[in-house]
Amino acid sequence: MRVLLLGATGNLGSRCLQALIAHKHIVIVVVRNVPKLQSMMSPMLLGQIHAIVEGDATDFAALEKAILDHDIEGIIDVAGNVVPPWQESVMPKIARAVTHAAVAVGKQRGKPLRAWISSGIVSLECPGTGYLFSDYMPKTGVNQHTGVRDVVEVIPLSKLKWSLYGSAGMYSNRKQGQFEPLDAPIPHDLLVKANSPPGWEKSWVERIPLIGVYLNPLYMILVHYQTRYEAVADFLAEDLEKEDSEWIGKKVGVKEKSKKDV
Repeated sequence: MRVLLLGATGNLGSRCLQALIAHKHIVIVVVRNVPKLQSMMSPMLLGQIHAIVEGDATDFAALEKAILDHDIEGIIDVAGNVVPPWQESVMPKIARAVTHAAVAVGKQRGKPLRAWISSGIVSLECPGTGYLFSDYMPKTGVNQHTGVRDVVEVIPLSKLKWSLYGSAGMYSNRKQGQFEPLDAPIPHDLLVKANSPPGWEKSWVERIPLIGVYLNPLYMILVHYQTRYEAVADFLAEDLEKEDSEWIGKKVGVKEKSKKDV
């Protein structure tokens, strides 16, 4: 698939670049800072990028042009940083620009594009409660994620085959240095579920009188839903190989398998 990647200089985006190329996708990246990308990636990995487009991910017209110029079929948007509540987040603006551009091109072609858009786990449902995780948290702390969700989930699938990745904390054991091409895809070992996090459990925190029911979702997210960047990147790249993914039109949560999950 010809894939447009936004956020290639970020922690997840840099791993997505490796994974997409390892899965034999043709990758076009949109970045604001080309020298930063060039400093992060080895010459060999840079040479495997089909095209580098310098531009702003909030620029609808520029994104539409990139999609048309490079005959893009799929998009991964992992651009934008999570910022403190008192700062304005660009994540909803990016999601709006990306989806509007993709919908416009899909309309011209008569066929919707495929897109993965990164949001946050707060956009998912807290299992067994009937509430979203965002309902348990101050709105100022989750608006950047719920803003992305609100932009994306109203788009008809006939116009864009979207999926929302509900990210929690992520980490990597990777050593410092430039990113190199992968010899082959590194298979992920993730539990995946639509609309709510997979492998959810009740914890001791829930038994705390009065406040336990409110603290448990936060505790579970922070302690049990940390995932490796590389695993998430492989999941996204792998899914774009599928013509009719089961995750289209879904908010998706992931979890690294524990001994209990095996």
